[in-house]
Amino acid sequence: MAVLKKQFEIGSKSIWVRQASGMERLKYETMLAKTFRKFRHFGTESRGGAMEDQIRELVPPCLMEDTDLNLIDRDTLMEIFDFVRGTSEEPEGAVPLDS
Repeated sequence: MAVLKKQFEIGSKSIWVRQASGMERLKYETMLAKTFRKFRHFGTESRGGAMEDQIRELVPPCLMEDTDLNLIDRDTLMEIFDFVRGTSEEPEGAVPLDS
């Protein structure tokens, strides 16, 4: 499946965002799979797989324009993050991390 692009509105500005490539996602997919198998009841935070860690690593390289993440509100940032990593709610998105 090809890496897709999507436009998001941030205030009065529109920015283009691409999905994370397979190589960018591989680190987290592997870490999350190992962590869930080994520590099912502890979660991923202690291994560096927390949502905040993933956002810091995956979103900035996928912004196709120079944009300060601190200017993006939480809801829009989460929408961008969902698109970048691919979710089941995003029909044209990549295979979700939890599949």
